[in-house]
Amino acid sequence: MDKGTLHQQLTDLGLERIEYTEKSVYKFDIYHDATSTAYPLTLTTFTSEHGNTTVHFHEADFQENEFVPLQVRRTALDKLIELERLCNGSASRSLAEANNGSMAQDMDEMKKLGNEMKHMKTNSELLEKNMIPDPIQ
Repeated sequence: MDKGTLHQQLTDLGLERIEYTEKSVYKFDIYHDATSTAYPLTLTTFTSEHGNTTVHFHEADFQENEFVPLQVRRTALDKLIELERLCNGSASRSLAEANNGSMAQDMDEMKKLGNEMKHMKTNSELLEKNMIPDPIQ
């Protein structure tokens, strides 16, 4: 992806470029309500002499390496996943191209969905706790 397009997409998603060379560093503040603190996550991109820009997701980290609450880390991971999908072109599929008839679009989404469903309670477990299960669809 060319540098200008990537820069525009990253800034549209709320990231602020804080360094301007062949290596660009972007910062994204993640706010945590419980601590009323912003935790700055940094992400580095590198533009080669041929003009191709790559994002170094593996180097994404919080500034100052301070204690970062788990909820903030989860939000950062979700943002990085969104950015990776954007860079790989999967976020730009049109509605016609999307497979809207399935719960998951690819194997990664299927694994994530499986992990979420693993922790869900069954209808009988919900009834035992005097909770109302989802209606039959």
